[in-house]
Amino acid sequence: MHSTSKNGIIEKQIEQLLFDLKRGFLQFVTLHIIAEKPRYAYEIKEEILKLTRGTFDIDRNNLYKKLRVLEKDGILKSHLKPSQQGADRKYYAITPFGKKLFEEMYHLLIPVMASLHKSIRHN
Repeated sequence: MHSTSKNGIIEKQIEQLLFDLKRGFLQFVTLHIIAEKPRYAYEIKEEILKLTRGTFDIDRNNLYKKLRVLEKDGILKSHLKPSQQGADRKYYAITPFGKKLFEEMYHLLIPVMASLHKSIRHN
C-alpha cells in the first residue's frame, strides 16, 4: 500500500471518528451549557466552540433542529426574551427531567472517558 493511500485512509478514519463523536457529544455539551444557565442558540454555538477549542462545531440549522427535539422530548423548555438588538431571542433552559438525563449521561461518560484516558496513557 502506498503512503499516499495510507494517508487517505487515516484521514477518512479520523473524519469518521469525529463525525461519530460529534453526534452524541454535542448533545451532552449542549445540555451541560444550558444546565449552567438559560441560553439562546448563538450563545450555545459559541460556547460549544469555546469548550471544545474549535474542534466541534454545529451549524445553526442542525442546532435549532436539535434544540426543538430536546424541547419536544421535555428535556428543555424555551421562552422568548426581548433583545436590545432586534427580534426577541428564544432562550432554552433545562427541565428537571433534562437535569436527570444530563446527570445520567455524565455518570456514564465521565468514568468511561477517564478509564480510556488512563489506559491510553499507560500504553
